[in-house]
Amino acid sequence: MKDDFEILVEKHADTVTRICFVNLENRADAEDAWQNVFIKLFKSKKLWNKPDEEVRKWLVTVALNECRDIKRKLFHRKHYDIDELNLTCSEDFNKDVIHAVRNLPVKYLQVIELYYFEGYSVSEISGILSANENTVKSRLKRGRELLKGELTYEQF
Repeated sequence: MKDDFEILVEKHADTVTRICFVNLENRADAEDAWQNVFIKLFKSKKLWNKPDEEVRKWLVTVALNECRDIKRKLFHRKHYDIDELNLTCSEDFNKDVIHAVRNLPVKYLQVIELYYFEGYSVSEISGILSANENTVKSRLKRGRELLKGELTYEQF
């Protein structure tokens, strides 16, 4: 029988993978972030028996922070291999849309990703990002406006 940690990894691997790939521009960095997130989960055994939604929120927060840390380290090193990425969310969304979302400033990218790709509500995003609900709503609105300017109706 599988232990609790393996079960959690199987349940939440796709969510963490999407977050890492959307927030980082290359596969290697996304894999590093993914691995670091689950190492932190492994070390936090008290979380293993918590409800799935609580663990998922914790993982999303840790993944976003891990991506932010990796981006800080990569500030002077810039390389892209976005075309090589095989995102699990690409079945539901056009690649042009995903590319446009990736090009958004981080504060808009995160709320758009959590709202549309991960299905979180505004209040849940507010808790995950430690931001006011009105701030989240404003970022969603501004992110949509930026995307509208980048995309045409045919790309949806």
